[in-house]
Amino acid sequence: MNYQSIEINKLVKSRFNARRTVAKGAADDLKASILAHGLMQNLVVTAAGDGGFEVIEGARRLEAIKALQAEGSLPADYAVSCHVVEEGDAMEKSLAANTVRLAMHPADEYEAFAKLEAGGSSPEQIAERFGKTVKYVEQLLRLGNADPKLLKAYREGGLSLDALMAYAITDDRKRQMKVFKSLGDHQRANPRAIRRALTDAMAEADGQLAKFVGLEAYREAGGTIQSDLFSDAVYLENPELLNDLATAKLDGVKQQLEAEGWGWVEVSPEYDYGVISACGRIQQQPGEAPAEVIALKNQLIAELEEIEQALEDTESDALLEAQEAAEARLAEVQATMAGFAAYDPHQMAFAGCYVTVGHDGSLRTDKGLVRKADKKRLASPTEATERKPKGMPATLKRQLEAYRQQAAQAEIARNRLVALDLLVFTIASDAFGHRFAANSCLGVKFDLQRPAVKEETPAGASMAAIEQGLPLAWLELSSEAERFRALSDLSDNQKLDLLAACVASSLKPQLATGFEATACELALSLTGADLSGYWRPTAANYLGRITTQQLLALGGGLLGEAWAQARSRDKKSELVAQLERVFAEPEKYGRTQKQVAGISQWLPEGMAFTAVTPEKPKSKGKARKAA
Repeated sequence: MNYQSIEINKLVKSRFNARRTVAKGAADDLKASILAHGLMQNLVVTAAGDGGFEVIEGARRLEAIKALQAEGSLPADYAVSCHVVEEGDAMEKSLAANTVRLAMHPADEYEAFAKLEAGGSSPEQIAERFGKTVKYVEQLLRLGNADPKLLKAYREGGLSLDALMAYAITDDRKRQMKVFKSLGDHQRANPRAIRRALTDAMAEADGQLAKFVGLEAYREAGGTIQSDLFSDAVYLENPELLNDLATAKLDGVKQQLEAEGWGWVEVSPEYDYGVISACGRIQQQPGEAPAEVIALKNQLIAELEEIEQALEDTESDALLEAQEAAEARLAEVQATMAGFAAYDPHQMAFAGCYVTVGHDGSLRTDKGLVRKADKKRLASPTEATERKPKGMPATLKRQLEAYRQQAAQAEIARNRLVALDLLVFTIASDAFGHRFAANSCLGVKFDLQRPAVKEETPAGASMAAIEQGLPLAWLELSSEAERFRALSDLSDNQKLDLLAACVASSLKPQLATGFEATACELALSLTGADLSGYWRPTAANYLGRITTQQLLALGGGLLGEAWAQARSRDKKSELVAQLERVFAEPEKYGRTQKQVAGISQWLPEGMAFTAVTPEKPKSKGKARKAA
């Protein structure tokens, strides 16, 4: 055989080289290997006839060496050992070199890297010598450290690479094999089942408790962390320690709240909606703001009044900008004043707080909760008055309840699944709760409620249209059996339409109290409806039936206190007419988009469908199944 040492500057890639395509960057790992170990395999070349040589096998190695020369890592006269062959055999030899080559089995590569680490090489050193990233080397080292029985199963095809990677989440070989033996034949090669079994006793670093406690605090307390090098998942190996740290942190918050004067404080790492739903609430009372803040508020009100008077004479961009700026400053001052609101110490003694951890790991504190046993002790005539629209005549209250009932019926009739939930809740409450209703074979009776609204309204027209579209022809049949058979033949959607209309028609007139959540209020909020689309204040249905002071307060809240002060001497009839025009054309009278929206959406207290739906946390089992 003819072997020669030939300088690189005399070598070029041969036209006979069977490997036509070399991937971009394919020589990068070779560069590191050549620098660390030298060229470990000869190049195969043919003589070019001009003193040069063409490389028929080793084009990637040639590219790597030339790149090192260009970088100054190898000298310009660097020479390598070459096997010189005849040109007639060039194509066949090149093809044989590129097709007969057998790559190393991945498991052999994993073990080889692990032996290098055992010999004292760090992942960074191995990565540098072989032209790999540090993470790639760490992944191979993790796989190479897997139990030999698992590597053998991988070599023999009994485990996939994904399954081996799942076992390699932990370095504990005993634990790997314990899980391997505990899983059934079909599960022991299932990556998802393997990961679930290995991490079942761990907590995820992106879980709510881990975020609440913080990884740094967990480590400082002696907790250990296990990273999955083949995904972004990080696991905490000491879940009991994590729970202890979370409990200690929550207990610290509990002590702070008890020092504030609350009658009780309950803490829990897991949110329980039942604790909140069983309680009423007390509200914060306005506090006394500093004199300078009150003075600034009065000054801004006076400025706005002057601007409004000027705008009545001449409307200019400068005045409008000044008005917007003054209104913005007044809103900031009012927000500052709201910050001085506080709970009444006497009420706090009968109320409490529920402290838990949110899904994002943040501390969640619900203050002002009143348990059922404390409601009577807390209740007072003053509080009862505050829960109603202040000073509202009883006849007006009944009329507003009727308007709201009408809109509620139309919305429940549209939302069939909400109606179904409400019906099931009512039936279950009758069957298993404290109430009992016996009627017919089912013990269920629909007591139709007709809203006491005489004039035509959008809500009334909407409900009439719904009732007109109901499939009621089966009611005309002569016998009960025939009627039931015809009803059974209706589609599921038609049955739901009927059910929703019946549930809706049974709704009773009431305003929301704002003090205690009820199933009905929650159901109405789930419709997502805006009641302002059904009812707007007019002189007849609301404005003409409240006091002058209430009219001024209403206008001041919607249009600014300057408006109320400027009209404080107007007659009630003038205020009613003015506000009726405002509600009829909010775009005309609202000076800002915020004011227009406020006017368009305003409703008397207790009319809106505004119950809040708390998010229920998933159980651990459901969360794991969903993942």
